[in-house]
Amino acid sequence: MAGLTWQHRRTMDAAEYAEIIKALGLNIASAGRYLGRSSRTSMRYIRGETAVPAAEVLLLRACVAKGIKPVVPAWKADPNKRW
Repeated sequence: MAGLTWQHRRTMDAAEYAEIIKALGLNIASAGRYLGRSSRTSMRYIRGETAVPAAEVLLLRACVAKGIKPVVPAWKADPNKRW
């Protein structure tokens, strides 16, 4: 499919998700925080249990294509959660 760019493919399999977050220097937890998701959701993407939403696919691919280093928010404990 000549002429297709990163903007045309809006799906991503588990292996590609793992490859892209590694290329961006992220781990599972930091990728989840960057995308506004939990680390569990990010793990589900890695395992292929949950499809990566199209908006997140495009964001990750744009970061790679444009050479953007993601700024990941710091982890904060939930004060209402019992550990």
